[in-house]
Amino acid sequence: MATKLGTIIKLKRNEKGFSQKELANDICAQSMLSAIENNKYVPNAQLLIRLCKRLEINLNEISLADNYAVSSNKQFNKQVEYLCNQHQYSELKNYLESNNSNLKSAEQLQAYYYYLAVACLQTGELKTVKQDLKLSLAESGSKTLQSLTYMALSYLAVLKKQKQLALKNMDLAFNKINQVNYDENQNILYYLAALIYFKLGEFTKSVTMLNKGIAFITKHDSHYMLANCYYLMAILAGKMGQDDKKIEAGNRQSLFNELFGEKVYKDI
Repeated sequence: MATKLGTIIKLKRNEKGFSQKELANDICAQSMLSAIENNKYVPNAQLLIRLCKRLEINLNEISLADNYAVSSNKQFNKQVEYLCNQHQYSELKNYLESNNSNLKSAEQLQAYYYYLAVACLQTGELKTVKQDLKLSLAESGSKTLQSLTYMALSYLAVLKKQKQLALKNMDLAFNKINQVNYDENQNILYYLAALIYFKLGEFTKSVTMLNKGIAFITKHDSHYMLANCYYLMAILAGKMGQDDKKIEAGNRQSLFNELFGEKVYKDI
């Protein structure tokens, strides 16, 4: 799981040799800084920016969700992560298919078939996507990755205009997720569920899911996927003729995008 925001600030403050009083001066009350460092209070964007600037923190250092290990070969995992982050899905597909001899554990096989399915889904090669996702589900490993796989099956069903199957797989994706240790990748589930409702034309349900996702993300002191959630929220507000909400969501999307450098998926 990613290091919490307050912990990062505390570590950086100690590295710089600042006392809490010195760091908080002219920014916030020392008691508020203490609450932030103990992960009891999540600072708003403006406060976070001021603290990061004083500590000379590159805002991109605030950790994002980790990718899952596909192999015991670290260089292999790094290349998979790079191709995923750059959205080079055609290259990712080719790389996975030509470098699959180091797969040893159930967890690695689970991750391998998931990433292969995602690469095929993103490049429009849908024939093998369902099979690869089913192969991923057949392996015992990460419960969160299992949920993401069910959500990918839900998205695939929407593309094939299979609404009931999409909703069934969405339910399976969220099944018992609250009983699993938090993983930032769980944030993706709410965004994808909202995107699925959006593609089904059920805008109110999409908005409800986004609101649940934003509450879930902030509850866990995370920011991962917030920019994407607000981007989709702005589109929905526009579709529903809510111009004020569209502007507000757009501003928040821009803020989180600038603050954390999160790439926004605009091809929806």
